[in-house]
Amino acid sequence: MRQDGVYQIYCKAMQEDGIGDLYKTFEDLKARLEREGLFDNSHKKKIPVMPKVIGVLTSQTGAVIRDIINVATRRNPNVYIKLYPIPVQGKGAEIKIAEAIEMMNKHKLSDVIILARGRRISRRFMAI
Repeated sequence: MRQDGVYQIYCKAMQEDGIGDLYKTFEDLKARLEREGLFDNSHKKKIPVMPKVIGVLTSQTGAVIRDIINVATRRNPNVYIKLYPIPVQGKGAEIKIAEAIEMMNKHKLSDVIILARGRRISRRFMAI
């Protein structure tokens, strides 16, 4: 054991301290989308206070649908919920999500759309 306080450290990699790479990537993407005008108010739509039909894009086996049904029907017992089952994670999910949103909007299937991901449940809810 050395008594003089001299140590030797071997370093294989270094990373900048601070906000982190993921946050920087997020901020870069946000800035790019802002420059493209995608956050302009002209693209925004008002969300109805009491929607009659809620479209839910999520996995058919996800427990999140149960939570959405519980909260939505508690707040508005007359709401109609349409489940459109899609993969919400994994390879190619972003394409399926975009296609589902486009289809829901094109055919005016709901007043609002919820894109959700959550825990697993049984298959007792019917899909559209």
